[in-house]
Amino acid sequence: MKNTIIKISLLVVTLTVSVSSCEFGDTNVNPALPTDVSMTALLPSGQTAISWAIGGEIVRFSGLLTRQFEGINAQQLDNWRYLIREADTNGLWQRMYFNSLNTINIVIAKGAEQNSPHYQGVGEVLMATGIGSLTDAFGSVPYSTAFMGDEGSFTPSYDQQQELYTNTIPQLLDDAITKLNAEESLSSPGADDLIFGGDLDLWIKAANSLKLRYTFQQGKQDPAAYEAALALIPSAISSNTEDYEMLFGSSANEPNPQYQFTQSRSGNMLMDSYFAESFSENDTRKPFLVGEDNEFEFSGFYTSINSPVVLMSYVEVKFIEAESHLQKTTPDEAAAKAALDEAVSASFLKITGSPVPAAYQAELDAAWAAADDKLEVLISEKYIATYSQSLIPWNDYRRTGYPDLEVVPNGVNAFNSNGQIPRRLPYPQEERLLNPSNIPTTTPNLQDRFWWDQ
Repeated sequence: MKNTIIKISLLVVTLTVSVSSCEFGDTNVNPALPTDVSMTALLPSGQTAISWAIGGEIVRFSGLLTRQFEGINAQQLDNWRYLIREADTNGLWQRMYFNSLNTINIVIAKGAEQNSPHYQGVGEVLMATGIGSLTDAFGSVPYSTAFMGDEGSFTPSYDQQQELYTNTIPQLLDDAITKLNAEESLSSPGADDLIFGGDLDLWIKAANSLKLRYTFQQGKQDPAAYEAALALIPSAISSNTEDYEMLFGSSANEPNPQYQFTQSRSGNMLMDSYFAESFSENDTRKPFLVGEDNEFEFSGFYTSINSPVVLMSYVEVKFIEAESHLQKTTPDEAAAKAALDEAVSASFLKITGSPVPAAYQAELDAAWAAADDKLEVLISEKYIATYSQSLIPWNDYRRTGYPDLEVVPNGVNAFNSNGQIPRRLPYPQEERLLNPSNIPTTTPNLQDRFWWDQ
């Protein structure tokens, strides 16, 4: 079962080498500094860090670019206007690689070394989560040589997105499933697993659900991806209670990242009026997602101190099923509508705790029946239902062109010359300065389309 109350430390555990001017005995080694860190300490640290990066900066970039958030000051205003500088992604890159994936990579290595495949499997699911998020934001990103700092290699090469999608991520997830199914494991996650509390069956479902996402997302490149995605549905997350998400705590050092942002960066963002006006008057989710006067600072479903960060959800699974039925070579509109209804029902239950209002269901039925392009109806529903779930709204817009977003004023700049909604993030300034021989481009163009977006 998933933990319902979780206590978290936001202090990321890192293994460092320290040189001290003080002598301890016959050596210059400080006995208070550990020479090793256990998997039970590393796992919650890595889980917290990756959830913080995805639920914080990843969600903000996606929300600003899809009109769910409106930037009104500082970096958020520039990003909302499509002015995203290479310095703006430094923090996200560092948090994902140094704070998150480096720690998770150590968990994977220790799991292999210590005959603990269950830890290794959990680590591989987390690694696939992080690398998948990074490639969906930047395109080609380091993986194969990304974690070789202890060997003196600090300029990693970049793996092509096609390779990450078609080989790396599925191999990580297949290996994770094998490891999680291992009958023997010297150590297994338990209370140190802040996501599923050591429930390996739920980790296997999370792995299969990520396979589903990254198979489905290849649909623009390979139409057969939709049939392949449908074949994965039975092994994926099958209810809201199985969602792959991180629950945050209620004390000062345990806050959800969106809550923390409202406290430290008050006045930088609002809920965009475009998003607020997307809700029907019969949609009972609105007060849980949009604050009064579109204020971002409110105790909403995703902005309370102990709100979840959703990494993959049953809601997303059902929307993928619905779209796959609609986009496959021989569309099945009836099956698509049935899955859409289940997705919307799951969203209302997750956000409000109550069923879909009859009036709202009637509106949806009528819109579906009248639509010339039923995909527009489906993605418009998903736009609300997957709010604050990673990069999903931005991914959907880039894949389908829906929802029919209005571009913001003053969106033309040197990095975005046509003023249209950006299709990628620029590589970080630190990579251009410190890894210039490997970075794919030093002149960011926010309209460049990477592999799955072509």
